[in-house]
Parts: sequence; C-alpha cells; structure tokens
Amino acid sequence: MSAHEPIGPHAILDKKKRYMIPCTYHFYRDPPQIVRGQGVHLYDSTGKRYLDLYSGVSVHALGHCHPELVEAICEQVRTLQHATTIYLTEPIVNLAEQLATVLPGEICRTFFCCSGSEANEGAALLATLHTGRNEFLAFQNGLHGRTKLGMSLTGLSFWRTDPHPVGGITLVPPPHCFRCPWGQAQGQCRFECIDAVERAILTSTSGKPAAMFVEPVQGNGGIMVPPPEYFPRLREVLSRHGALLIADEVQTGFGRTGRMFAMERWNVTPDIVTGGKALGGARLWVSSPRRTRSPPPIPGRAPPPSAATP
Repeated sequence: MSAHEPIGPHAILDKKKRYMIPCTYHFYRDPPQIVRGQGVHLYDSTGKRYLDLYSGVSVHALGHCHPELVEAICEQVRTLQHATTIYLTEPIVNLAEQLATVLPGEICRTFFCCSGSEANEGAALLATLHTGRNEFLAFQNGLHGRTKLGMSLTGLSFWRTDPHPVGGITLVPPPHCFRCPWGQAQGQCRFECIDAVERAILTSTSGKPAAMFVEPVQGNGGIMVPPPEYFPRLREVLSRHGALLIADEVQTGFGRTGRMFAMERWNVTPDIVTGGKALGGARLWVSSPRRTRSPPPIPGRAPPPSAATP
C-alpha cells in the first residue's frame, strides 16, 4: 500500500468545492474515500471493504489491479510512454490487428482516441462523411457521452445538462418490454417501437438521416434488453432509408453480456461500433469508432494526429 496518509472524505469534498467544476458529481450522502482496489473489491480510507458491483462503471473486466494488466502497463510506460500517430509504433497496429479478429462481421479497421465520448463524436463524423448527411436518431433514455454532441444524443435529463443541445437529432422510444408505452406484451406486440422509428424519420427529419445511435442494452437508462426481433427489424428500417446503424458498445462491449459484443446476440452487424472501458482497464486510449470500410477521401483534408499512446 502507499505510504500516503488519506486525507479523508470531508477534505476531498472541500477541495472539490474549491478547485473542481461542480458538474463532477459524486453519489451518496456520506461518500467514502476509495483508496485502493483488488480484484472485485474496493477499500476506503478506514479499511472498510466493498464489493464493486459496478466494475468501475464497466471498466474493470479483469477486476481491479490485475497483476498481468498492471505489469503490461508498467512495461510499456518504462519503454515508451507516448508518441503521437505521426510517428510509427508497433503496439498500436498490433492491437488493431488483434481487434480485427473479434470485431463484428467484416469490420476490420479501428481509429483510436481518448474516451467513449470522443469515440461517439468520431462515429458521428464518420457517418456524416460517408453518407453526406448530418441528421441523427438516438434512443430516449440513452447515454452517449459528456461532450456537446454526446449530450445532445443522450436522452437522460440527468446527464443532458447542456441547455442548448445540437440540432438535427431526434430521440425515439426504446424497446421497453417491461413497461411498454403502447401497453403490449413481449411476443404478442406489433412492434410499435419500430414503427415509431420510421415515423420519426418521415416526420421529424428530412427523411435522410445519416445514422442512428443505439446502446444494445441501455445502461444508465435502466438495463433495458430489447427482444430478439428488435435489432433485425430496426436494421431493415434504417437500410430502407439509407441510414447507418451505430452501436455504442462502450459499456456492453468486450464480454459484458457473455459475447465479445452485445450486438452479436441479435445476429446484427452494425456499420460502426464504438468501444472503450473494458478494452483497456481504464486506459483512455482505446475507445474506437470502427467501420467495415473507410469513407470516401476528402480532397485536401489530412487526418489529424490522434491522442493515442503507443
């Protein structure tokens, strides 16, 4: 353990008020100071042990401080800590090659960035460049990031604190079989939730949206699992209107549902997948919008250096 003496929760709260922007929330009326983690457990400044059912909010697929992961991180930092992608390094292409073996369908190319929010921003940009369109659909109660565009795609008021969201985004009802807004029962419904998506495309957009963002299983929105027929039907509607399907697998990807990617459970391959969290055990360089093929090149525009480490 570190020789540093914890300052305690009250001192941390005081420093947060003094030096941090107020939107950095903490939960609990009497929050503990977490000082270390091991496996599935966390420990606070008093030595009390907690079972981390959040897994670091879907980050720690291997548990806290897994020795093999810690050693791999330390070895890389000892060797080469950071170099932008304007230089050639081997680990980044090796990781992209390994990802190509597990990504859905024929998706085989990866762009590395710094967070799930940035991955979704990149996915939106990629969809715009590929389709030449700029409107998007997303689910009510979905969560897609804390950036300007990510908040606008988010359908939860608690996380959508921007009073001036980006235009051109239409939120549609998610499949909610437990409390269906149309009063239907799973297995006996007429998929009014799918009809609602097509109706939104026809009445709330230009009729030519670039893409729809979906969480295969809504996380912050209540762990909503769509029925088996939902995503195949949704894919048909989007394809009919020339829109891409973007799967936000930041929380569900890399084994969280028992499959490498949750969309595999519906036998649907999205056009773009965004990921992060569990892929790197909190290493922020691994979130990545992925596409089966590259968008058409834009004359005179070079890709910017990414923030990726080696």
